[in-house]
Amino acid sequence: MSASRASKAAAAQHHQAQQDAAVAQALEIARESPDGASDPTVSTILEQALQQIWRKVEAQPDSYIMSRDEFAVFNFFQHRFNGNKMAVTARKRYWDHTRVEC
Repeated sequence: MSASRASKAAAAQHHQAQQDAAVAQALEIARESPDGASDPTVSTILEQALQQIWRKVEAQPDSYIMSRDEFAVFNFFQHRFNGNKMAVTARKRYWDHTRVEC
């Protein structure tokens, strides 16, 4: 791998780590504070994360397994997916996979 390509990969990893940290912090604020979920910044971060997660589920409806952090966001918004078979299957797949790893 060239130095330039390695540098770009490292930058992408750093950016992803920052995004993951922001999502985790926003989720904590939304859970812990009565008004947390209505904060525009928190709401935007969580909405974008949910959209990304749902796109992954839709792209691989029979096989995508959410990460622990993705599932935490998905679970926070579970009320939006009442009756959605794809969401039920994705949730089951996460728990089945989690049980296997334990």
